Amino acid sequence: MDDTDFNSAIEGFRQALHAFVKGDSKPVIECFSRRDDVTLGNPLGPVRRGPAEVDRAIEEAASLLRDGSIRGFEEVSRYSTPDLGYVVQVERTQARLPGSEDMIPFALRVTLIFRREEETWKIAHRHADPITTARPITTVIEKYASD
Repeated sequence: MDDTDFNSAIEGFRQALHAFVKGDSKPVIECFSRRDDVTLGNPLGPVRRGPAEVDRAIEEAASLLRDGSIRGFEEVSRYSTPDLGYVVQVERTQARLPGSEDMIPFALRVTLIFRREEETWKIAHRHADPITTARPITTVIEKYASD
């Protein structure tokens, strides 16, 4: 495998997002590893581990979107070895949410870690969050109840 295979895997995931923002989770799920150590940290909940949990999180997120489109990708960094690779990017999309007819724009800071499995690249981990601009330290303070 060469860099073009890795680059094709990234492009394949980006193409799968077109279906995802329309509510179809299947193309994105197909990009993920089926191994037990696959993980997903999406902005809607805790980190999920294992194919069943990752699939469920992807399906839940896609079910909240409809009529969406990709607004663009801002790639920050990309690197690969023969067996592992990553891309850091900002994903800009838009979609309609449940109960709304308005098209809502989204921006996510994303890290995707790919690994070679057999003769293809699969996502072993994805982390996405809405932090795309500088924020004060107070935004990361964990809230808890005091007794």
